Amino acid sequence: MNKNGFTLIELIAVLVLIILVTLITFPNIRNLMNNNNEKEFTTYQDMMIQYAKTMPTNKYTSNYICLSNLGMDKINDAMVCNGYVTKSGNTYTPYLYCTQNGEQLYKTSGYVNKGCSDV
Repeated sequence: MNKNGFTLIELIAVLVLIILVTLITFPNIRNLMNNNNEKEFTTYQDMMIQYAKTMPTNKYTSNYICLSNLGMDKINDAMVCNGYVTKSGNTYTPYLYCTQNGEQLYKTSGYVNKGCSDV
């Protein structure tokens, strides 16, 4: 008898192994991606503070400056963000709200729409 191929049992065994490896690794990859996205927004907020510190006080509306007035680059082209940085004495607090395809991706706790234009 000529044995030049794989049996059905061997193919099913390989498929089961591939499925098991996928099921084990997928949640870890998804968590890693979510953590990376969170760090991306936190870093962007830190940049907002640094930009706000360099702005002259006449750029501030009351005690805040809009993200659109900071002159920062977008996080990426697919994302739309709105935000502002408040200033109280020497304390700067960033507020950021980002969406993609109409779905909220990130919102800083305490964010209130101040009428700033989207970036």
